[in-house]
This record gives sequence, structure tokens and C-alpha cells, in this order.
Amino acid sequence: MSPSVRMIVLFLPALLMLVATAPTPAACDDEEVKVSVVAILATDRDSKVDKDLECVAKEVRKKDPKLTGVRLGHVTCKSIAVGKKSKFELVEGQMAAVTVDHGADKENKVQLKVKAPLLGEITYQTCCGKFLPVMTPYKTKDGDVLFVLVRVQPCHEK
Repeated sequence: MSPSVRMIVLFLPALLMLVATAPTPAACDDEEVKVSVVAILATDRDSKVDKDLECVAKEVRKKDPKLTGVRLGHVTCKSIAVGKKSKFELVEGQMAAVTVDHGADKENKVQLKVKAPLLGEITYQTCCGKFLPVMTPYKTKDGDVLFVLVRVQPCHEK
């Protein structure tokens, strides 16, 4: 399985818990998109799980049962102009880069390019308010696995 396929982990139900805990950006306008990037660290050294990440931990274990501990690393929210790139701090000096290709269209979908540590660039379209979870091959100095989650929100009113 290629790294780009392996990195996308389908655990959207579990990520709904993060929507409540991550800072909520203000409403999007036509020129900028609000982007949240969340760094999550998973470990096999212990089974400690941040309370707000219990559902995420279950889904991480489905991907790799050895990853028993899950904790929040860093959360950043920024407004990014359409066509522009912005860097987001993750952990240990690692950065993710997000480029907004286009803002919310008629179907309320935004197109982004995401570059996470040790991975190629991913281009995708997403509904506003949904997380794209990416399992990276990056390991911290303690051996924790870095997951990067990217969300745009909110966009057009329904």
C-alpha cells in the first residue's frame, strides 16, 4: 500500500469530537477560507488518551492496534486567502503547508493542497466542517506517530 493511500485514515465519526474542542474560526468571506490544523500524537508506550480524543483513539487503533495512547499536540487556526499558502506549526519544529485552491463553491466544497511532514502534496476537495485525517510517517523523538487533521469552516450558510 502506498504512503499516500496509507496516510488517509477514515475516522470522521470520531473526529466530530474534535469539532467541539478545536477553536472555531469566524465566518468565511469570498476572499479567505478559515483553516484549522490539528496535530495528534499516537504512541505505543502507554495507553493514556486525552479525554476529548477517546473516539479518535478507537479509530487510530483500528489503523494500528499498537498505538494505544493518543494526545493532542497543537491546534492552529488561520484565515488563508484563495490562491495563497500558509504554514502551520505541528510538533518538534515540523510544519504543515496548506494552500487554498478555491473557496466554497455552490456545493459548499473547498479545494485545498496539503503538505504534511515526510509526505507529498495532497490535493482534495472537502465539505466545510469536515476533517481530512492524515497519518504521517513522521515520528517524534519519543517515537510518537504524528497525525495531521485539516478542516475548513464555516462557509456558506445553508
